[in-house]
Amino acid sequence: MKKLLIGFVILVAFLAGVLLLLKSSKPKPGPMVFDMKYHGLSGTQDDLRYNSYWGFGQREQETPFIKEVKEKGGEFSTVYNPRFKGAEWSAVELKDNKAVAFYFDLDADGKLSENEKILPIENNESGSSNRTEFVTPDFTMTTPDGNKVQFRTLLQAAFYGQSSRPNCMWSPSCVLEGESTLNGKPVKLILFGSGFTGRYDKFGRCSYALQASEEPSGRHISRHTLSSIINHEGQFYNLMFQGSYEQGQDVRVVLEDYTGDKGELAVAVSAQNNLKTRLSGAGITGSKDGTINFHLPHNQATLPTGTYKISSGFITYGVEADDRWRLDFKEGPEVVINADKTCNVELGKPELSISAIDEEKRYHSDKEEQTVYSKGTNVYLS
Repeated sequence: MKKLLIGFVILVAFLAGVLLLLKSSKPKPGPMVFDMKYHGLSGTQDDLRYNSYWGFGQREQETPFIKEVKEKGGEFSTVYNPRFKGAEWSAVELKDNKAVAFYFDLDADGKLSENEKILPIENNESGSSNRTEFVTPDFTMTTPDGNKVQFRTLLQAAFYGQSSRPNCMWSPSCVLEGESTLNGKPVKLILFGSGFTGRYDKFGRCSYALQASEEPSGRHISRHTLSSIINHEGQFYNLMFQGSYEQGQDVRVVLEDYTGDKGELAVAVSAQNNLKTRLSGAGITGSKDGTINFHLPHNQATLPTGTYKISSGFITYGVEADDRWRLDFKEGPEVVINADKTCNVELGKPELSISAIDEEKRYHSDKEEQTVYSKGTNVYLS
């Protein structure tokens, strides 16, 4: 009986050792790899879109392409975008104060082809504007640094007030997408480019969305500024790029668990005694490492250790409640996050400033603030 008991103890010890060995030899989770692929957006009602628009003024220049367009007869308004090399000038065809067609030099050869007349995808009419949207098919764009990339753009043409000329705004209409597994669940990474640069890897300028693969994107999606360290569901990851987005090449995004130290940031707002205030959102950028960008959704958050600058944000405030009014700010203070400690920061007392611009030039890149306007001008105050 004694020998049997000793044998049983030895067997238990042996099995425990085997389990311990198996546990210690279990491979650690490796990096999460996303092979990114181009995806053109349709611009239709339920499809994903940037919801960001750029205007480049309404200068007039008759290029060979524009001359061919106008030879078709009818009324046209030219549209300018300096980012499209060789196709900077395009045209919108007008009829009864509506944009009915968009002419874009897809191959940038200076000649009008049959596929370069683009019809509207959506026409929204509201009390103050008559808006029409166009989306180009995919075309090859030459980036500012000379690379060739696949691209697609959306043009929005809107009539405001009594204006007979449309106000035209541009938006990218393409993203990069890739799938991988994160914490045992399939996830999708979406990269939004930096304007019309054809770049998706510019930290601080591009943005990203990381969501469950089965979750539909829809027209609006929560996205964040692209950063070399990201926070997803409370866990920090190092984000790295392999390759580059250009013709004939592949781009890959790799996520690895962040294992560095962390601390806390707590932000308060100084104000008059009768005001209730709340920091409702802020952008935070690394002071020494500009590739690190975080969004602070409220007064306190956990951050990796380092030196940061509160680059922008907005505060809500009021007398009876803290959500009656809102103010935006830029160039906040520098903060230092130390391991396992809280950095307390107090923002200064809010001050009011007002700017005034011609409402019809609100979205133009060359708009100017003025203090005097002619009678009857619609003035946009902010």
